Amino acid sequence: MQCNRSGALIALLLLVLSSLVATHAVAEESDGEQASEEAQAAEGEGSEEGQGSEGDEAESKKSPEAPATPFDEVMKLNAPPPAEGESKAEANAADPAAEGGTATVPLAEYTELARRAARIRKTRATFAAAPVVLGAASYEGDVEGGVLALREKLVVTLAGDGLKFVPLVGDDVALVSATADGEPIGVTRRPGYHVWVTERKGVVTLELSLLVGPRGGRGSIEYAFRSARTPSTRVAIRLPSEGLSPRFDGAVVSEVRAERGGTTARATLAPTTEIRVVGFRDVGGGEAPSAARAVAETVSLLSIDERAVELFTVVRYTILRGAMQSFEVALPDGVEVVSAEGEGAFHSTTERKDDGLLLRGETAFPIEGTYELSLRLRLRGGAGKDRVMARLPHCLGVEREHGWLAVEVPGKMRIGVTSREGLVAVAVPELPTEARASAVSPILDAYRYHAASPALGLSVERLPEQELEEGAIDVVEATSVLAAEGKLVTDLRVVLRNASRPSLALGLPPNTEVRAVRLDGEPARPSRGEDGKLLLPLQRSRGADHEEPITLDIVLESSLPALGLLGAPELALPALDLGAAAWRWRLYLPAHNEYLGLRTDVPAEVYAGAASWHKPPHLKRAVRWNESEEGEERAAPAVAPTWTELIAASTEKSHVRYWVGPGTVVRARVPFVRAYLLLPLKFAFVLALFAGIGSFLHRRAGRNRAASGKPRVSLVELAVRLPGRIKAFFRRQTFSRSLAARVALLSLGFLAVAGFFVDRFGKLVQAFLSG
Repeated sequence: MQCNRSGALIALLLLVLSSLVATHAVAEESDGEQASEEAQAAEGEGSEEGQGSEGDEAESKKSPEAPATPFDEVMKLNAPPPAEGESKAEANAADPAAEGGTATVPLAEYTELARRAARIRKTRATFAAAPVVLGAASYEGDVEGGVLALREKLVVTLAGDGLKFVPLVGDDVALVSATADGEPIGVTRRPGYHVWVTERKGVVTLELSLLVGPRGGRGSIEYAFRSARTPSTRVAIRLPSEGLSPRFDGAVVSEVRAERGGTTARATLAPTTEIRVVGFRDVGGGEAPSAARAVAETVSLLSIDERAVELFTVVRYTILRGAMQSFEVALPDGVEVVSAEGEGAFHSTTERKDDGLLLRGETAFPIEGTYELSLRLRLRGGAGKDRVMARLPHCLGVEREHGWLAVEVPGKMRIGVTSREGLVAVAVPELPTEARASAVSPILDAYRYHAASPALGLSVERLPEQELEEGAIDVVEATSVLAAEGKLVTDLRVVLRNASRPSLALGLPPNTEVRAVRLDGEPARPSRGEDGKLLLPLQRSRGADHEEPITLDIVLESSLPALGLLGAPELALPALDLGAAAWRWRLYLPAHNEYLGLRTDVPAEVYAGAASWHKPPHLKRAVRWNESEEGEERAAPAVAPTWTELIAASTEKSHVRYWVGPGTVVRARVPFVRAYLLLPLKFAFVLALFAGIGSFLHRRAGRNRAASGKPRVSLVELAVRLPGRIKAFFRRQTFSRSLAARVALLSLGFLAVAGFFVDRFGKLVQAFLSG
């Protein structure tokens, strides 16, 4: 019985132990899974907080992209700079991770670190403000004669530097006027919208006056136009008839009521890029149809060439009511109509008037909505005159006309504005897109106008003809080593592009001989011209436009007088018959002399940065004047086996110049003096300095002794007694450590100041002797 009890007890203990072990294992496994889930959640939270929701990004990538509207295309021009946090994250992602070991930390600690990192990323992420933020917009107007006249008020917040593009309203309406904070502004066109281009900052209130033409036939009239998408858009329209029930598409709240013999419709719209009001009959009732109403916008390009002065004008009619079949344009006197084109089987005739010409064009059928007329006019006399007066065409039979004028000069001409009538100068980016796209050369001036028949007076000057160079030198690098006995060895390296020149003329300085010539690393043999100059053979540059440079290496040896104790020898480089974009001259001089800066006819110039010019149509790339390879390692000339040793034991001076004309001789004077000649002067200066300080202290001590009734001590007696007094002073040990430290610091400071003055004095003596 006892054995059975003991066996049962042992079994029970084993069962309890196994259950505890299993429970612990399950708990550890569940804890690990929970911790891993927390870590994943923390990482997701960090990425969510620091960089945005990746899940939403993935969904947006998977979903088909909606087609970009004209409003979105305009707003893309105002892309803000990347956020500070994003730029830092991109920079960190671009850099490769540093190699290192592996750190093992507890899972709970890793989770806490991940959460802290997510919070830090969220705190550091600062987003730049958008350049253009559209606020509330409101439209109010009446329908008069079938045309909807609206007054728009738009609040815009502008931030940052540079140009900003503010979409105002669609180009399917007629824009009568536009003001910003009460001041008139110029408005340009982008595809689909009237756009205000500005550099202003802050909150601006824009007020516009619009005309919208009706659409549809009688009994189904509607008004629709593109608008800027804003957070809040309110519309209020008054119709001249009662019993109407208009409605707005996309209205959140709308109200229609009869007021004073008409109908007023008010609505608050959801963010939209189109405002449409439908659901009412012809507001004209039974009245007879009246004459067509239209406004016109002109875009002109004045092109001045050597042969002719031409004016390209596009007239864009916006027909607000009715239909038009006849279009009349008044042309100034002194112009010739080259072409007049339009759609709808357009044909035109010209009539002579007292003040010019009248261009009358007709279409085969009436035109509604919009219509464009293209004119090409030529000014009689061309650009042969010194002055040009260009008057712009004027549209007849329209309620309002405004336009743009761009000026280009494709030829070799220089222009200047002499007079201006009815034109306001604007920046080139404010011009409509079609005006900038139609120009064949950079636009020089841009204007807008609201008056009829504006005029621009210009002075025209033909630029002188110059023959094209058959070659061009990019850079000339000279390395000269001057020996004490007067021997000067120069390694001249010329990098140039050559189209058809057979040789390069080299004017050598006196007492100079050529030791070696290499063309692209191959030996070359120079020859002499009739004028005595050295002719170096050239080959044509490779490439389609002869763009690949070739290299000439010339080793020269000159004889100069030996260097004495002091002087200023004059050194010169050969003159080339081609202009060079850059000259770089390195001089290595004997090290046992003291030198001042190089004295040249033109002071050394500093390289500020790269520059390029407009790429001509016949070139495949823009030509840069600084395309020389900086820092290229050069091999030592074969004729100078000790070149490296001479450079290592010399003093280096350098001189840099840019845009050196052909035939220019680059000269330099090098003032010097032997270094040991300055030592006695420096030593004498130090003695005089110490003597002056000692005399001052002695006089001061003498005055103190005289004031106390003691006899004065001469300098000789003081010098004799000084060692004994110093020895007695140290024996008495009456000085403290702080006093000793102050004396030591004072002595060191005195020596430093004395050394500085000695160095300055040496420079002054050197300048005096060399000058």
